[in-house]
Amino acid sequence: MDGQIDAMVVADGDGLPLASSGDTYACDEVAARMVLVGSKIQRFDGTLLGDGASWDVQMRRLDVDGTELLVCAIGGSMEQRARQIARGAEGALRILAA
Repeated sequence: MDGQIDAMVVADGDGLPLASSGDTYACDEVAARMVLVGSKIQRFDGTLLGDGASWDVQMRRLDVDGTELLVCAIGGSMEQRARQIARGAEGALRILAA
């Protein structure tokens, strides 16, 4: 992963991972849990707790033609997560706009 990020995941509004890179378990768990947070707020930066695990996560919610997407970076520093979220969100918007 780039920028010391452990994993990245782009999920739909139901918490289903659409694209991911890195630890599959972390991606699946973060996507499923962030959808609960993402429905209420535009951005999240904090620690997400799971079954015997915790992840430092940053999430940004995107609206693409009425469809909600969550872009999540897992691990790394706050600055590294912010950089990868911006990069991931830009890439998702570019791909889906094509």
